[in-house]
Amino acid sequence: MLALLRAALISPSPLVLAGLREALGQRGDFEVVSSSDWPAALTKETFANADVAIVDVAIDADLQPVFAAADRGPQQGPPLVLLWPDSDGPLPDWLGAGHSLLPRDAPIEAIAIAAHAAAAGLIASTAQLALAAVRGASSGRYPVSEPGESLTPREREVLLQMSLGLGNRQIAQVLHISEHTAKFHVAQIIAKLNASSRAHAVAKGLRSGLVEL
Repeated sequence: MLALLRAALISPSPLVLAGLREALGQRGDFEVVSSSDWPAALTKETFANADVAIVDVAIDADLQPVFAAADRGPQQGPPLVLLWPDSDGPLPDWLGAGHSLLPRDAPIEAIAIAAHAAAAGLIASTAQLALAAVRGASSGRYPVSEPGESLTPREREVLLQMSLGLGNRQIAQVLHISEHTAKFHVAQIIAKLNASSRAHAVAKGLRSGLVEL
């Protein structure tokens, strides 16, 4: 019998929250201590004293709070089990930072196992996502970032498309990436440049020489 695990559930979808709460509650080895919409709970360091936080990263979610939560130290909150919508994006960054990563459609049994592993200090993922992360890291497409480093080559490409006035969907089409990944890069660029908006990021990029028209 697995030990009782205190879990915080975070999702912008009330249906996903309800489904996770009910499914985990029926298992007998979970106590849901917090169930919150996006992104309020990710700004709280305590996560209601949870042992693990299960975070549903929905397609239409605001990704910026995920970056802040994923970058924090272990003393600032529980380990994260991120439910990610595709096999593209910041997989090397998040697995390298010690977070567990599963597809959004992972069965509840896999989510429960990953949560227990994360609470025990382990990293859980699927073979497919782990392989995608290794390939992304080895190709340099999504290099593991360090705090304060400059934009990656991919982020510079995205910034260039932003400077041309393209939206996330158009950027995704031009660079042959998913729209969700394009959204991730835009949010990363805004955060790294300490900008308040897309236009502000483009302006700072132009002034600093990160992008040329």
